[in-house]
Amino acid sequence: MTSGLSRTDSELAFAVLVMTVLTLLAYRIGSRYEVKSQRCEHAVLLGMISLAFLLGWSYFGRLVWAETIQSSSVLCWSNLTPIALGFAGGLVGHTRGLRRGLRPIAVAIFMALAIGFVATPIARPVFFPLDLPAQSQWKNGVCLQSHESSCAPAAAATLLRHHDIPANEFLLAEACLSSRLGTAPLGLYRGLKSIAGEHGYVAKVAGRDPSRWIATGQLPLVAVVQFPTGSGSVIENRFLGNRFAGHAVTVMGRTDGGRWLIGDPAVGKLSWSDAELRSHFTGEAIFLSKQR
Repeated sequence: MTSGLSRTDSELAFAVLVMTVLTLLAYRIGSRYEVKSQRCEHAVLLGMISLAFLLGWSYFGRLVWAETIQSSSVLCWSNLTPIALGFAGGLVGHTRGLRRGLRPIAVAIFMALAIGFVATPIARPVFFPLDLPAQSQWKNGVCLQSHESSCAPAAAATLLRHHDIPANEFLLAEACLSSRLGTAPLGLYRGLKSIAGEHGYVAKVAGRDPSRWIATGQLPLVAVVQFPTGSGSVIENRFLGNRFAGHAVTVMGRTDGGRWLIGDPAVGKLSWSDAELRSHFTGEAIFLSKQR
């Protein structure tokens, strides 16, 4: 298992290196990009800044990227925010709407943000590490989370154990690049893909319609769910934004009565009605399929 993670780490390092080079190249292009009209120049600069933060806030780490980029390092390959910031940094260095003395400061700010976004996937576990026990606690086949931000690796461990793949919360937290800030959905994908791949399984993005999960053989799966923060939920890791608390659970199957069997790393095994599942489900889920 160690060799697989080492290979995955090498792929991640390569992806970070390539994205850094692309960011610097974008800066170079931006520094040479010229527009005759100052109004158009301002529009391009504002557009790139808006694009950068749209990508960073709305699309960073989302599973939709894994549907087309099926790499364990998709968390980095899909991180286009630093490229947009790099281009904006190059452009702001010669923009006519900013005083000459302020341009170097603006460039430094943009490039610092760009490099920061490049490093984000690997920096979070370093600066906000999770302190987890080496041994996981299990309850009725469900791996229980030992930290408020470790729901994703715990849910992933439950899914792997269902497929007779040895795993624990500590190992998955490392593979998923988890931190005290939580786990990005693409980080969850990375962890499952790297470990399941060593045992003849491949991680895939599940469909958004729960009614098709059984027919398409996508159960069990790990689903990203959300709760209104005012609901009194014990889940606190808010990687989905300010209005909702993000959480990961393992959907283990469905009863004859139509209720969903849920492996909740916060409490253990429970069941949800179909309406409850649909009200909490964000549309992002991962299942494991046998390699062919």
